[in-house]
Amino acid sequence: MKTGLWAVAGFLAGGVLAGAIGILLPSVVSISQAEGAYAMGVAFFWVPAGAIAGAVLGVVMARRR
Repeated sequence: MKTGLWAVAGFLAGGVLAGAIGILLPSVVSISQAEGAYAMGVAFFWVPAGAIAGAVLGVVMARRR
């Protein structure tokens, strides 16, 4: 049960962090926004990838405790 909660927390935190970085990155670095391609990449690749990485990290952290 505890491992599952850590996984869910990591999933949410990873997704939110990846989304926040994806939203803030174009204001720091010049990134083309042509036809929404950047936003689609963030929404459909980086946020899910961050969420999965966060879930894996959450499970690892739960196992180490």
